[in-house]
Amino acid sequence: MARRARKSRADNQRWEHMVQALRLMNFTFNNVKLYPPTHTEVAGSIGKLHELLTPILEEQEDVGFGFMDELLYIEGSMSLEETAQNQMLVDRFNRCRVKYLTLMKGLSKDDLLGFFTVINAEATKPTTEHPAELIEKKGIKTIHLIEAEVDELASKSKMLKKKTLFDWYQKAVATLSAAQLELRDKEEADLKALYRLVDDMMATIRSKGPGPFLLLPLLGAGMDPHLTHAVNTAILSCALGDAYGLNTGQINTLCAAAYLHDLGRITIPPEWAADHTPLSREEREVARQHADWGFKLLLRNEEVPPQTAVLAAEHHSPALGKPEGDGYHPDVFHKILALADAYDLARTTDKYYWKKHPQERALWRIVNRRGVLFDATLVKLLVNAVGFYPIGTLVRVDDGRRGIVVRAGATNPARPKLFLFEEAGTPASPGEEPPPVILDLGELGEDGLGFKHSITSVLKPEAGLDLRAEIDKKKEYLLSYTI
Repeated sequence: MARRARKSRADNQRWEHMVQALRLMNFTFNNVKLYPPTHTEVAGSIGKLHELLTPILEEQEDVGFGFMDELLYIEGSMSLEETAQNQMLVDRFNRCRVKYLTLMKGLSKDDLLGFFTVINAEATKPTTEHPAELIEKKGIKTIHLIEAEVDELASKSKMLKKKTLFDWYQKAVATLSAAQLELRDKEEADLKALYRLVDDMMATIRSKGPGPFLLLPLLGAGMDPHLTHAVNTAILSCALGDAYGLNTGQINTLCAAAYLHDLGRITIPPEWAADHTPLSREEREVARQHADWGFKLLLRNEEVPPQTAVLAAEHHSPALGKPEGDGYHPDVFHKILALADAYDLARTTDKYYWKKHPQERALWRIVNRRGVLFDATLVKLLVNAVGFYPIGTLVRVDDGRRGIVVRAGATNPARPKLFLFEEAGTPASPGEEPPPVILDLGELGEDGLGFKHSITSVLKPEAGLDLRAEIDKKKEYLLSYTI
C-alpha cells in the first residue's frame, strides 16, 4: 500500500490521511477491547475514523490496507524492530486471520463497530467460523476481508516446514485446474476457492509489490503449460493493474478474469498438448475456437460476472480499439489482460499461436508495437515491472561474472538485481545454508559518479545449465521480499 511514489501535494495529503487512519484503527481496536460498544471512547474513535475515511472513499470508491504488515508496525508509531520486540502485540496479530482489508464507499459507523467487534473477538479466541463469514452475517456489505490461511499462520512456527511463494504457485495451479473442471462439467460451479486465491494474490501484490511473483513462471516451467499460463497472466495483470492505479475491487475483477480467460482450452483434446508434432490446419482451427468455448462456459454460470466471459471471448482481439467486425471496443481491463497474455505467450512454448522467443526479445517485440497493438502507457508499466532485462534472463556483467536477473530495478529498469549462481554466500552462522549472492546493479561506485557494475551482454544458457534448477536451489531466499 505504501509502495507508490506520490508526487503531488494531494497525493501526499492522501497518504498522510491513510497513515492517520491506520493509527486510528489501532486505537479503535484497543477501545473496543477495553470498553462496551456504547462507551464514549469507542464512539469517539469510530467517529473520527469514519470522518477521516469518508472523503477518501468518495474519491477512490474503495481503499485497501495490508492488515498484518503495515497496520502492525504503525501501531503507536513504533518502528518495525520495536514492534517485533513487543511479544504481546505480535501474538495478537499472529492470531488474527485478517490479511488484507478493503473498505468501500458507503461505509457507516455501525459497519466499523461491527467489524472491530468481530475481529477483536476472533483475535482473542479464534473460532471455527471465518471472520469474513461473521462480518457477512452482520449484514456488512462495505467491508471485505481477505483471510490468511490456517497453514500460513501455523508456518510462523520454526518447527514447521518453511513455506515459500512456490507453494502458493502450486496451490494456484491446482485450484485453477479444479475450477476449470467444475466450470466445464457444471452450470453452477463452486468458485469460492478460486476467488480466495485471487484475493490472496491481490492483497500480497498490492501491499508488498510483485517482485518475487515474477520469478514463479520460471520455476513453474515443468508444470501444465495451459494452467501456468493462466496463473502467470493473472500475476502480471495484477501487477499492471496496481501500477496503473486501479482500485482494489477493479483489480479483483481483472485478476479473476485473467485466471479464467483461457478456460476454453479445456475443450482441446489433452493428447494434442502431449504430441509435439505440428497441428494440422483443421486442428489449428479447433484450437482457435477456445475463446468462443470459454465465453460459452463462463456465461452459463451465474457465479461469473458477464464481463469476465466477454474478456475470455475477446482476449485475442486487437487491444487498441480496432474491432474485428463485432463492434467490440476494449476497455482498460482488456488492454491489461491482452498485454499480459501476449507477454507470457511470447516467452513460453505455445504451438497454437506463437513461436517461443527469448524473454528480452519478446519484450522488445511488444515495445515496438506500443501505440499500434498495445497501449503505450501499459507497455511502459510492463517494462518497469519486468525490467529491460526481464526476470529470469541470463546476463554477463563487466567483470566477467554471470548472473540471473531476479528483480527489476527499483528506480531504473536497466539496473536489475542479479543472482550470481556460480558464487557461494557466507552463512550467517555455522551449519546454516549460505544465502545467494545478489548483485545490485543500481549500486553506485565509491566516487558516487557512476555505477559499480553494468551488464555487457545477454547470454543463452549453455548445454547442461538449467536456470530453473539454479533458482530452485535458493528459492527460499529468492522468493522472499528481503532482496
